[in-house]
Amino acid sequence: MNDDLVFQFSPTRRIFLKGLAFTASAVAVSAGVSGCAGYPEAPSGLKFLDEKGYAVMSAFAGRIIPGGGPYDIGAKEAGVVEFFDEFAATDYPEVQKDFKSVITLLEHGPLFMQFSTTRFTEMTPDEQDEYLEKWETSDSVLLRGAFVGVKKLCMMGFYTNEQVWPHIGYDGPLV
Repeated sequence: MNDDLVFQFSPTRRIFLKGLAFTASAVAVSAGVSGCAGYPEAPSGLKFLDEKGYAVMSAFAGRIIPGGGPYDIGAKEAGVVEFFDEFAATDYPEVQKDFKSVITLLEHGPLFMQFSTTRFTEMTPDEQDEYLEKWETSDSVLLRGAFVGVKKLCMMGFYTNEQVWPHIGYDGPLV
């Protein structure tokens, strides 16, 4: 066997995310067996997110766009997670799988990134900020890309909400 072949394997983004999602899913299953699973009930009418996905995305969006930050309105009031749900529900099945993988990794990633058994949704706001900063500044292009992609969707959901426009001096479309 040629030892050089071992170092020639370069996983694609999809393979990497699938591997991480599988590992995170295994952790999630063990968490469920140990009795630490369970999420608040998600609002009715969601098309893509389940209770876990809604909780994770709410926590993520709430840290990225907090209420009382630069604007009085935050992610929750602007319906950012609902926007994400609607957007993801209309995307290609392959991309939907990637979204699910990122959500699972966001929730259970502290085990791998911080050696902590605390889920993302159970962290304090300061711990969540520290954890998200690790995603944003990670050496892994895939983690940084996942962070930026989800953050951009949250920002798009925020800035397309008409309730936000007066806070940024936008009068709306000209047509």
